[in-house]
Amino acid sequence: MFGKRKHAAIGIDIKKNILRYCTTRNNQLVFGEKIINGSFFKNGKLRNPEEFIYILQQIAAEVHRRNPDFIFSVMNEKLLIRQVPLGDMKSEKEIREFLYFELGESISLPFDNPIFDLLILEQQNKKKVNRRRGRHRQEKNAKRAVKIQRNRFAVNGKVPVVVTSAPLIEEVGDCIHQSGGQLIGVDCSALVYSRILQKRINWGENFLLVELDAGMATITIFEQLVPVYVQHDDYNQVNWKFLETEHGVKTEFNHVVELEELENLGITIRNVVHYFETEISSGKELVQIYLVGGHPLLTKEVLKIIQATNELPVKELQSPLRLSNQKRLPERFLLAAGLSMKEV
Repeated sequence: MFGKRKHAAIGIDIKKNILRYCTTRNNQLVFGEKIINGSFFKNGKLRNPEEFIYILQQIAAEVHRRNPDFIFSVMNEKLLIRQVPLGDMKSEKEIREFLYFELGESISLPFDNPIFDLLILEQQNKKKVNRRRGRHRQEKNAKRAVKIQRNRFAVNGKVPVVVTSAPLIEEVGDCIHQSGGQLIGVDCSALVYSRILQKRINWGENFLLVELDAGMATITIFEQLVPVYVQHDDYNQVNWKFLETEHGVKTEFNHVVELEELENLGITIRNVVHYFETEISSGKELVQIYLVGGHPLLTKEVLKIIQATNELPVKELQSPLRLSNQKRLPERFLLAAGLSMKEV
């Protein structure tokens, strides 16, 4: 699960003024969170690099790692998914060369110096079926698992491409290096959640994955197993902050305002569904809305409000990871845990 590294990487998830981390030590999950005054990022840049470096060094000491490996998720505010027509391109090399010259030119972006990656489905080994088990066994298995096509580049004739800002990744990477560590991977939060929760998702359907935390929401549409559209919404970020108390970390926000803004978010999600079904993939339907993230009201109030404002069924996806005491890893650490498990 953790590749061939001597030690598991440390996954870090940054939301406003909180940094959550997770890794494994002696086959057990080790996790925690660090609070700062203000926020980690401002105007798409690290607000206080020296403070960030110090916190990384604290984390490395707490998990007993020298020269640790780090993996983090890109800021969803600086994340886009573009669908590029496949046309006559027949290889990954051709697609990458095309995008290298076209991103920022004919393919417009809201930021300079983009970095991109293709959302291509990985190869899957074919499994032999024992013919003596009969057709009934094959049909039963087909309902439980979706066969992934080999080397599939496109969804409906278009290649999904994820794009983000290179300078921000470089800045975080430089700070990690200065802290004595190494940045070995960067990932998108939606992909991390979908991997770690893959057994709880019905991959035979097109769906929305909605991440909620710190007054921010990221809505990602998955079509034919692949994310094809993403939309970020700072629906109430200004009213959120995290405080450190003697009993741990406390989340602070105006409850009444939050519930009102969640209703607006529910309407936004409904509009995204309509946009997908009429503009992005006309004639295709979304079937399910999945909720994930560290929002403390996710199980009750959030689920109820999003369901009340949408016709599609809404389901919260809970953490599948267990601690040594058999309790579930708290959902707010799930992204950091998924990052630490990324094979690079």
